Amino acid sequence: MLLLILAIATAINIIFIFSKIKKKRFEDAMFDGAILITLSFLFGQTLGGLSIATVASCIISIYLYIYPPDFIKDIKKWLK
Repeated sequence: MLLLILAIATAINIIFIFSKIKKKRFEDAMFDGAILITLSFLFGQTLGGLSIATVASCIISIYLYIYPPDFIKDIKKWLK
């Protein structure tokens, strides 16, 4: 059951990242990928930790899909 949850969460995560790239939301996609890699690196030492990291990254990915970050726009505003 745990492996099924991991597989579904990973697939959803990758689908969201690819759809963001397809819609040219590169900042969002790179941030989402960095979160996935960071959480997997931090919690990936055990199967339980990896499952927590993958599901958490999937939830963050869904949130970022609805509310995309605007870091680059904010930095450009600050520099002007």
